[in-house]
Amino acid sequence: MSELIEKKTEIEKPSILYHASPNKGVTEFEPRAETARDPSEGPVVFATPDKAFASCFIVPTDDRWTDISVFENGICTMVVGDKKRFEEADKGGSIYSLSSDTFNTDLGQSMQQREWVSKEPVRPIDKSDYKTGLQAMIENGVKVYFVDAETLERIKKADDHGLEIIKTLTPEK
Repeated sequence: MSELIEKKTEIEKPSILYHASPNKGVTEFEPRAETARDPSEGPVVFATPDKAFASCFIVPTDDRWTDISVFENGICTMVVGDKKRFEEADKGGSIYSLSSDTFNTDLGQSMQQREWVSKEPVRPIDKSDYKTGLQAMIENGVKVYFVDAETLERIKKADDHGLEIIKTLTPEK
């Protein structure tokens, strides 16, 4: 008789989650559907237990000219294919600490346990302010790379999510 090994479908909920914003004066986060990862999910507040990953969202960017990855070694990377655009968008911001009480995660979604969502408004319990988003990322351990558009496209199309290409680059300090 063989034993059925059940795949773990639940993870321990962290007590604190992080949400980054270019707005330093947030008193409550309202659920929104503007950056929905799944249209059927409806309005949510996103948060993560990874402060480094959160810091990647202080600067308003999109997938057309940036790429955010977290590799197996836990290192978070931000690859930017338009440095001038990034610098113009980088006005600084805050990383907010949130209680995880109303948050849940869906291990079937793209970033799995790195992305938690709340369908209810959430009040921050603390925050850290940063003069620039780049400073926030570097201070929190994100490896930030400025590359040309062609290199960014090669990274996005690579089977290894660009890891071998990224290994040849020098991060910002």
